Amino acid sequence: MKKILIFAITALLMLGAVIPAHAGLQPFEVEAKAALVMDYDTGQILYAHNIDEALPPASITKLMSMYLIFEALESGQISLDEKVTASSNVLMSADSSQIFLAPGEELTVKELLLSIAIISANDAGVAMAEHIAGSEGAFITLMNDKARELGMTQTNFANVHGLDAANHHMSARDIAILSRAILRDFPDVLDYSSIRHLRLDRETRYVREGHFDLNSTFTSLIGWRNVDGLKTGWTPQAGRGITATSLHNDRRVIAVVLGTETIAIRDAETKKLIDYGHDQFEPRTVLETEVVVETLNIANAREREVNVVLQSDATVLLKPEMSVADLHVEKEFMDDIAAPLAEGEQVGTYRLLWDEETVLEIPLTVNEDVTQANFFVRTLRYLSDALTQLGGWIMDKIS
Repeated sequence: MKKILIFAITALLMLGAVIPAHAGLQPFEVEAKAALVMDYDTGQILYAHNIDEALPPASITKLMSMYLIFEALESGQISLDEKVTASSNVLMSADSSQIFLAPGEELTVKELLLSIAIISANDAGVAMAEHIAGSEGAFITLMNDKARELGMTQTNFANVHGLDAANHHMSARDIAILSRAILRDFPDVLDYSSIRHLRLDRETRYVREGHFDLNSTFTSLIGWRNVDGLKTGWTPQAGRGITATSLHNDRRVIAVVLGTETIAIRDAETKKLIDYGHDQFEPRTVLETEVVVETLNIANAREREVNVVLQSDATVLLKPEMSVADLHVEKEFMDDIAAPLAEGEQVGTYRLLWDEETVLEIPLTVNEDVTQANFFVRTLRYLSDALTQLGGWIMDKIS
């Protein structure tokens, strides 16, 4: 059975700990079906409204397509300058967001990626899906597999572009998880999502001017408080939605707003959340990695007592008015921990909680290599432990 230890945060005050704000605190309302603001560095959610309801995400779907495109670029499967030939599957209805690809037309991976990032082109998304996976269906499987891998529990993709479809949904929390992942794993995404305007030189039977202009879908936000991404979306069922990110005073936040009626409301609520995330919180370190948070007794280790530390500093976002007495720490250890263990190997998880809600989660690791005791020592310890247990059982019976 896993060992779980919980104690009040006041026990940390002796170590100079600082307590984060309540993640679920609602200091204001938003005019949206769901909304949140997340601190990028810690993953801490600073504001939450209906963040776990599965909702239609519209073109925010394409953020997952972009993640997989960047992943294919990093692995060498594709390159930015290689040509992609559009199939007949790229043909979209006239009112669809698109660059009007013609079947047989060739554009580079970079041109298609720019089209997805800047104007949310549905046809470009289909072309890239087929280029990477062979078919849109196979690419959708990759999208859903990646969602599971990233821990997106309320997400299911039924297409690559986000048009309304049965069983196609994401939650605000999942969108924030994906946004944080693409920023962490592929920061170059901002070189694409921050572009306001770009002209593609091309001419087909659908594009006769010799060029096609790409104009950002959220021009009104790009540059405000250093907003540099990430993705917008709209469909009749989804309404207006956005996942936006802003870097201010060396701290990045991610704001997600879903289901507003107009662009103006979407942008106003996004600005409200970004202001709140930047202006009402500051990072504080509760515990540093060098602090021993637990000493484990590992029966087969050469040195039986093994110190456990945090994999990284426990840094949280703090609001000054919050009480320090209400946060709790939970330490959960894996089953059957045994030597040998390498320095830095995970043996458990450290959590900060407010009202049973996890605010921060960090792996617990051993702070040095743990070697196995020899056979003779292990045998003696086994016999000693067995005799101790037997003695305890006898004393219980006598008493």
